[in-house]
Amino acid sequence: MASQEYPKNQRIEIDMKIIKTQLKKFQYFYPYTVALIGAKTEEKTNFMSCAWHTALSFEPPLFGALISKKRFTHHVISKAREFTVNFIRKNQAMLSAQYGRKSGFDMDKLEQFPLKLAPSKIIQSPIIEDAYVCFECKLIETRPYGDHDLFVGEVLALHEEENCFTEEGVLNPQNVQPLLYLGSDFYITVDPDSLHHILPG
Repeated sequence: MASQEYPKNQRIEIDMKIIKTQLKKFQYFYPYTVALIGAKTEEKTNFMSCAWHTALSFEPPLFGALISKKRFTHHVISKAREFTVNFIRKNQAMLSAQYGRKSGFDMDKLEQFPLKLAPSKIIQSPIIEDAYVCFECKLIETRPYGDHDLFVGEVLALHEEENCFTEEGVLNPQNVQPLLYLGSDFYITVDPDSLHHILPG
């Protein structure tokens, strides 16, 4: 059987993948939803943008956030022993950039970039009123992983805006467009027309 010939300099697509063993910038797992995570101590209230977060357990409801040891929020949550998680919309991308790239070590971010805060129901740290859903978390464990620490919180209360979620707790993309982070200061959101409810056949 004669081998197939291709024109010179033509790029052949045969589903080959580029393999990298030196990972200079490890961010191939995005997009992730953006949350402003923060806490309050007697001295300071501080928030930071965070995309490295995840649910850890249904019962009890546990939520984790990975925060660099260099971040001022790491210091504040460690002292407060609690934190809030506040998910924001696509039109709040500038807020995410400001709270992600500026440090509480250098400035009072709340004074520089004002947020509308509201009291939590159970803990002392405030929630962000303009977030579409907020978690109140009691810190139960901190565990180091490489250059970040995993802060594990038990969710004691949840604040959600009306009509943002279904009765089952599924996000309603017709009513809210969550801010998603792609890495390297790029943002995106969801397309509500791409929503499908798929059950196994």
